[in-house]
Amino acid sequence: MKRVCKGCILAADKRGMRDCPFCRTPTPETDSQILAMVRKRVAAGDPVAIYFLGNQYEYGEYGLEKDVTRAVELYERTAELGVKE
Repeated sequence: MKRVCKGCILAADKRGMRDCPFCRTPTPETDSQILAMVRKRVAAGDPVAIYFLGNQYEYGEYGLEKDVTRAVELYERTAELGVKE
C-alpha cells in the first residue's frame, strides 16, 4: 500500500493544497462522501481503511449506527492482514 509521509502532507497543506497530496483526490466534505471513499478502500483490501471503518462502527460515528459486532469483524479482518493496532 502506498502512503504519503506526514512531512509531505504538511508541505502540501502549507501550500494551500487541501486535496490528497498523493493522488490529488479532493478532500470529502460530508460524512457520506467520507464513508464512500473509505468503503472503496475497504473493498480494495486496504487494512488501514478496514481498521478505520471498524472504529466508526465501534463508536457510531460518520452517521453509522453503533455496531460492536461489525467492528470486531472488521478488526479481525485487519489483524488477518497483519495490522497490529
